[in-house]
Amino acid sequence: MAIRGIFAISTAVLLLFLLTINHGEAIWLTIPATGGTKCVSEEIQSNVVVLADYYVVDEQNPGNTPAVSAKVTSPYGNDLHHQENVTHGQFAFTTQETGNYLACFSVDSSHPLPNPLTLGIDWKTGIATKDWDSVAKKEKIEGVDLQLTRLEGLVQAIRENINYIKNREGEMREVSEATNARVAWFSIMSLGVCLSVAGVQIWYLKRYFYKKKLI
Repeated sequence: MAIRGIFAISTAVLLLFLLTINHGEAIWLTIPATGGTKCVSEEIQSNVVVLADYYVVDEQNPGNTPAVSAKVTSPYGNDLHHQENVTHGQFAFTTQETGNYLACFSVDSSHPLPNPLTLGIDWKTGIATKDWDSVAKKEKIEGVDLQLTRLEGLVQAIRENINYIKNREGEMREVSEATNARVAWFSIMSLGVCLSVAGVQIWYLKRYFYKKKLI
Protein backbone atom coordinates (compact mmCIF):
# COMPACT_ATOMS: atom_id res chain seq x y z
CA MET A 1 0.00 0.00 0.00
CA ALA A 2 2.89 2.33 0.90
CA ILE A 3 4.65 1.47 -2.36
CA ARG A 4 1.50 2.28 -4.33
CA GLY A 5 1.23 5.64 -2.52
CA ILE A 6 4.87 6.48 -3.22
CA PHE A 7 4.41 5.49 -6.88
CA ALA A 8 1.33 7.72 -7.16
CA ILE A 9 3.19 10.68 -5.61
CA SER A 10 6.20 10.15 -7.88
CA THR A 11 3.95 9.90 -10.90
CA ALA A 12 2.14 13.10 -9.94
CA VAL A 13 5.43 14.97 -9.45
CA LEU A 14 6.73 13.76 -12.82
CA LEU A 15 3.41 14.67 -14.46
CA LEU A 16 3.59 18.18 -12.98
CA PHE A 17 7.18 18.55 -14.23
CA LEU A 18 6.28 17.45 -17.74
CA LEU A 19 3.26 19.73 -17.78
CA THR A 20 5.54 22.68 -17.11
CA ILE A 21 7.62 21.63 -20.11
CA ASN A 22 4.61 21.13 -22.38
CA HIS A 23 3.51 24.20 -24.26
CA GLY A 24 0.28 25.95 -23.33
CA GLU A 25 0.23 29.56 -22.27
CA ALA A 26 -1.80 32.75 -22.11
CA ILE A 27 -0.51 35.77 -24.03
CA TRP A 28 -1.60 39.37 -23.55
CA LEU A 29 -1.34 41.98 -26.27
CA THR A 30 -1.98 45.72 -26.01
CA ILE A 31 -3.13 47.53 -29.15
CA PRO A 32 -2.77 51.36 -29.02
CA ALA A 33 -5.91 53.49 -28.96
CA THR A 34 -4.89 55.00 -32.30
CA GLY A 35 -5.15 51.56 -33.92
CA GLY A 36 -2.60 49.29 -35.49
CA THR A 37 -1.64 45.64 -35.57
CA LYS A 38 -0.06 43.36 -33.00
CA CYS A 39 1.18 39.88 -33.88
CA VAL A 40 2.40 36.80 -32.09
CA SER A 41 4.29 33.95 -33.76
CA GLU A 42 5.68 30.56 -32.89
CA GLU A 43 7.92 28.13 -34.72
CA ILE A 44 6.06 24.81 -34.93
CA GLN A 45 6.95 21.58 -36.66
CA SER A 46 4.61 19.82 -39.07
CA ASN A 47 1.71 17.55 -38.01
CA VAL A 48 1.11 19.40 -34.73
CA VAL A 49 -2.35 20.39 -33.50
CA VAL A 50 -2.74 24.08 -32.64
CA LEU A 51 -5.69 25.41 -30.65
CA ALA A 52 -6.21 29.00 -29.52
CA ASP A 53 -8.94 31.18 -28.03
CA TYR A 54 -8.73 34.96 -28.23
CA TYR A 55 -10.86 37.60 -26.57
CA VAL A 56 -10.93 41.37 -26.14
CA VAL A 57 -10.85 42.71 -22.58
CA ASP A 58 -12.14 46.22 -21.87
CA GLU A 59 -12.47 46.76 -18.12
CA GLN A 60 -13.41 50.42 -18.47
CA ASN A 61 -16.27 49.79 -20.89
CA PRO A 62 -17.34 46.12 -20.61
CA GLY A 63 -20.75 46.80 -22.13
CA ASN A 64 -19.33 48.07 -25.41
CA THR A 65 -16.26 45.99 -26.15
CA PRO A 66 -14.40 47.13 -29.29
CA ALA A 67 -14.03 44.66 -32.16
CA VAL A 68 -10.81 43.52 -33.79
CA SER A 69 -9.78 41.72 -36.96
CA ALA A 70 -7.94 38.42 -36.58
CA LYS A 71 -5.76 36.67 -39.14
CA VAL A 72 -3.59 33.56 -38.85
CA THR A 73 -1.13 32.61 -41.58
CA SER A 74 1.18 29.67 -42.22
CA PRO A 75 4.93 29.92 -42.94
CA TYR A 76 4.10 29.94 -46.67
CA GLY A 77 1.54 32.75 -46.28
CA ASN A 78 -1.63 30.64 -46.48
CA ASP A 79 -4.63 31.95 -44.52
CA LEU A 80 -5.60 29.53 -41.75
CA HIS A 81 -8.08 31.80 -39.98
CA HIS A 82 -9.57 35.18 -40.81
CA GLN A 83 -12.31 37.05 -38.96
CA GLU A 84 -13.42 40.68 -39.14
CA ASN A 85 -15.07 42.77 -36.39
CA VAL A 86 -15.11 40.19 -33.60
CA THR A 87 -14.65 40.49 -29.84
CA HIS A 88 -13.70 36.84 -29.35
CA GLY A 89 -13.03 33.75 -31.41
CA GLN A 90 -11.20 30.48 -31.74
CA PHE A 91 -9.00 28.83 -34.34
CA ALA A 92 -7.73 25.30 -34.60
CA PHE A 93 -5.66 23.57 -37.25
CA THR A 94 -3.03 20.91 -37.81
CA THR A 95 0.24 22.25 -39.16
CA GLN A 96 1.16 21.12 -42.66
CA GLU A 97 4.67 22.54 -42.79
CA THR A 98 7.43 23.47 -40.36
CA GLY A 99 8.06 27.14 -39.68
CA ASN A 100 6.73 30.30 -38.01
CA TYR A 101 2.94 30.51 -37.68
CA LEU A 102 1.76 34.10 -37.31
CA ALA A 103 -1.40 35.37 -35.61
CA CYS A 104 -2.16 39.09 -36.08
CA PHE A 105 -4.87 41.22 -34.48
CA SER A 106 -5.66 44.71 -35.72
CA VAL A 107 -7.93 47.69 -35.08
CA ASP A 108 -9.03 50.11 -37.77
CA SER A 109 -6.88 53.23 -37.36
CA SER A 110 -9.60 55.38 -38.98
CA HIS A 111 -11.74 54.92 -35.83
CA PRO A 112 -9.52 55.71 -32.82
CA LEU A 113 -10.48 54.16 -29.49
CA PRO A 114 -10.78 56.09 -26.21
CA ASN A 115 -8.37 53.67 -24.49
CA PRO A 116 -5.74 51.10 -25.49
CA LEU A 117 -7.17 47.69 -26.28
CA THR A 118 -6.15 44.56 -24.35
CA LEU A 119 -6.43 41.20 -26.07
CA GLY A 120 -5.84 37.81 -24.48
CA ILE A 121 -4.81 34.66 -26.34
CA ASP A 122 -4.86 31.15 -24.88
CA TRP A 123 -2.39 29.45 -27.22
CA LYS A 124 -1.93 25.67 -27.03
CA THR A 125 0.03 23.25 -29.20
CA GLY A 126 0.59 19.53 -29.32
CA ILE A 127 -0.34 17.44 -26.32
CA ALA A 128 -1.65 20.53 -24.46
CA THR A 129 -4.65 20.60 -26.81
CA LYS A 130 -5.82 17.14 -25.78
CA ASP A 131 -9.01 16.87 -23.69
CA TRP A 132 -8.02 14.34 -21.04
CA ASP A 133 -11.47 14.32 -19.43
CA SER A 134 -12.94 13.07 -22.71
CA VAL A 135 -10.16 10.49 -23.01
CA ALA A 136 -10.85 9.25 -19.48
CA LYS A 137 -14.58 8.90 -20.17
CA LYS A 138 -14.06 7.23 -23.54
CA GLU A 139 -11.46 4.72 -22.38
CA LYS A 140 -12.98 4.39 -18.89
CA ILE A 141 -9.75 5.05 -17.04
CA GLU A 142 -9.05 7.11 -13.94
CA GLY A 143 -6.55 7.66 -11.16
CA VAL A 144 -3.07 6.30 -11.74
CA ASP A 145 -4.06 4.78 -15.09
CA LEU A 146 -5.12 8.20 -16.37
CA GLN A 147 -1.91 9.76 -15.10
CA LEU A 148 0.15 7.07 -16.83
CA THR A 149 -1.75 7.66 -20.07
CA ARG A 150 -1.03 11.37 -19.82
CA LEU A 151 2.61 10.64 -19.05
CA GLU A 152 2.84 8.41 -22.10
CA GLY A 153 1.46 11.15 -24.32
CA LEU A 154 3.72 13.79 -22.77
CA VAL A 155 6.82 11.64 -23.10
CA GLN A 156 5.95 10.94 -26.74
CA ALA A 157 5.55 14.68 -27.36
CA ILE A 158 8.88 15.42 -25.69
CA ARG A 159 10.57 12.70 -27.74
CA GLU A 160 9.18 14.21 -30.94
CA ASN A 161 10.38 17.67 -29.89
CA ILE A 162 13.86 16.31 -29.16
CA ASN A 163 13.99 14.59 -32.55
CA TYR A 164 12.85 17.84 -34.19
CA ILE A 165 15.57 19.79 -32.38
CA LYS A 166 18.16 17.20 -33.43
CA ASN A 167 17.05 17.44 -37.05
CA ARG A 168 17.17 21.23 -36.96
CA GLU A 169 20.60 21.09 -35.36
CA GLY A 170 21.78 18.78 -38.13
CA GLU A 171 20.39 21.10 -40.79
CA MET A 172 22.01 24.14 -39.19
CA ARG A 173 25.31 22.28 -38.88
CA GLU A 174 25.22 21.38 -42.57
CA VAL A 175 24.49 25.01 -43.47
CA SER A 176 27.31 26.18 -41.20
CA GLU A 177 29.78 23.70 -42.70
CA ALA A 178 28.78 24.66 -46.24
CA THR A 179 29.17 28.36 -45.36
CA ASN A 180 32.59 27.73 -43.82
CA ALA A 181 33.67 25.84 -46.93
CA ARG A 182 32.55 28.70 -49.17
CA VAL A 183 34.38 31.22 -46.98
CA ALA A 184 37.54 29.09 -47.09
CA TRP A 185 37.44 28.87 -50.90
CA PHE A 186 36.73 32.58 -51.14
CA SER A 187 39.75 33.30 -48.91
CA ILE A 188 41.96 31.07 -51.06
CA MET A 189 40.71 32.77 -54.22
CA SER A 190 41.26 36.22 -52.67
CA LEU A 191 44.80 35.25 -51.69
CA GLY A 192 45.45 33.95 -55.19
CA VAL A 193 44.18 37.17 -56.74
CA CYS A 194 46.36 39.25 -54.37
CA LEU A 195 49.45 37.19 -55.21
CA SER A 196 48.69 37.45 -58.93
CA VAL A 197 48.29 41.23 -58.73
CA ALA A 198 51.51 41.51 -56.71
CA GLY A 199 53.36 39.38 -59.31
CA VAL A 200 52.04 41.51 -62.16
CA GLN A 201 53.09 44.68 -60.33
CA ILE A 202 56.62 43.34 -59.74
CA TRP A 203 56.92 42.28 -63.38
CA TYR A 204 55.69 45.70 -64.56
CA LEU A 205 58.08 47.60 -62.28
CA LYS A 206 61.07 45.47 -63.30
CA ARG A 207 60.24 46.00 -66.95
CA TYR A 208 59.83 49.77 -66.37
CA PHE A 209 63.18 50.02 -64.59
CA TYR A 210 64.94 48.03 -67.35
CA LYS A 211 63.54 50.38 -69.98
CA LYS A 212 64.70 53.39 -67.99
CA LYS A 213 68.07 51.65 -67.44
CA LEU A 214 67.73 52.14 -63.71
CA ILE A 215 68.76 48.54 -63.05
